[in-house]
Amino acid sequence: MKADALGRQGEAMAEAYLCAQGMRTLARRYRGGDGELDLVMEDGKQGVFVEVKASGRGAAGEGMCRVTPAKQRRIIHAASAFLLEREWMERSARFDVVEITAAGLRHVPCAFEAGAWD
Repeated sequence: MKADALGRQGEAMAEAYLCAQGMRTLARRYRGGDGELDLVMEDGKQGVFVEVKASGRGAAGEGMCRVTPAKQRRIIHAASAFLLEREWMERSARFDVVEITAAGLRHVPCAFEAGAWD
């Protein structure tokens, strides 16, 4: 499977999982600032910016390792653009990672904080 197709499939799996947990989808593949957000979800009143890392192989934790400080900065910039567009700067938000590997799907809430890299 090509990387883009695997990525889209992983995003669809992550979205289905998060919706089953009670979250609501606000946006898919949002581009803003100098980054992209795979999924923007709402968990109650909290905005959730989700990075999805899908691999047909690998062990648990490998996806998290691929969310480098540089990648985190780009996600934070895109999230800021998303919040500014909607005038939601006072809204609570968090950054989650969903990794999909041979070990299965793993959701990591609050995987990193904006204050660390913005």
